[in-house]
Amino acid sequence: MRTTTLVGTFTLLAGLAACSTDSATGSPFGDAASPFVNADVAMVATEALGQDVEVMRGPGGLHAFGMAAERGKFECSSAARDGLTATRTCVYKDAAGTTQATYDSLTTASVSVNATVTGTVTRGPMTMTIDRTSDFTVSGLAGRETSATWNGGGRGTVSRVRSAEDGSTREYNMSYTVQRTNVVVPVPRTLNSWPTSGTVTKSFTVTVVGGPNDGKTTTRTVVITFNGTSSPTATINGEVWELDLTNRGRRRMP
Repeated sequence: MRTTTLVGTFTLLAGLAACSTDSATGSPFGDAASPFVNADVAMVATEALGQDVEVMRGPGGLHAFGMAAERGKFECSSAARDGLTATRTCVYKDAAGTTQATYDSLTTASVSVNATVTGTVTRGPMTMTIDRTSDFTVSGLAGRETSATWNGGGRGTVSRVRSAEDGSTREYNMSYTVQRTNVVVPVPRTLNSWPTSGTVTKSFTVTVVGGPNDGKTTTRTVVITFNGTSSPTATINGEVWELDLTNRGRRRMP
């Protein structure tokens, strides 16, 4: 896994205590903790994004569920791996919007996918308990397509997020909403068919667990831009990170 570049050598709790604005009301705890919070939000976003790309018929990466289907089929199975369970249901429609009983590689024009992911997973120094649901709509499927376009929203919670690296241990609960906009994925799926364009926007509420800032919250907005590789960029409150979807890692850009 790629290592993370963080700014500063102070611990998270020390930074939070120094910049707290109102310890009684649980108001936001200030910008001094941003290098740590942004790094941990980036890790959570990478994990969820890797799962989403696989659902969107892109590559799975090292920690994938292995849900790829045969050519000419549209996978809608469920799977479990690494402590996580992914469950999917699908509705198929033709160009006229009529629901079809099964997927047809030539006449199915769009598919609506509901996906849930639950469980607890460890990625390097971080452990997180995930409970998330997503609704996707993929269009442009009719005929012998060379790409498909995905849109949709969702929401989730990531509790007991515990990160232990760079000499500090940090714990949070997080909740977020997500919007996927015009994510284009090459067809058919290959080992390198990463989304070529489109964005995913996630809005996080982060709550500190334990320490002098227990219960304090802050927010982060993550905008992820796909570029046809396994390393899309993510901007988190103005700070740029490179995400590693294959290995579920992240790196702060210079």
